[in-house]
Amino acid sequence: MTTQPSERTLTYAEDLRPEDVRALETFLNAQLGRVYEEVGETGETSFAMRSLLRLVCDSAGLLHELLVVERPERWQRATIVREWQRLRSTAHEFNHCEGYVHGRWWNQVRHFNASDETAEQDRIRLFADAGPYPETGH
Repeated sequence: MTTQPSERTLTYAEDLRPEDVRALETFLNAQLGRVYEEVGETGETSFAMRSLLRLVCDSAGLLHELLVVERPERWQRATIVREWQRLRSTAHEFNHCEGYVHGRWWNQVRHFNASDETAEQDRIRLFADAGPYPETGH
């Protein structure tokens, strides 16, 4: 029995590459296309499937554009994380279709990079240390 090579693990959104987005988009389009064929081309479910296919393409397209930005601004970093999460959570529902693989590389990423993660942890600590109502002293 041969073992498959381990997939690269994503920790941060800054680790994403265009080929990661293409692979995830391809997987989603194949799965959604299969479902769309079952649904047929008429009815409300068909309209919903076409909308979902469009949203996947739009998210992937936006990700492709943002990944080539040399120094993404804060809103761009947040958008990269959000769009990746949107695509990966959609794909996660179809993970069982080709045999469930818990460690597929479309990992959940919560931060753009380590400094964004540290900044969020610092904000959380600041709020925790301040107490529930720091303005009023209660």
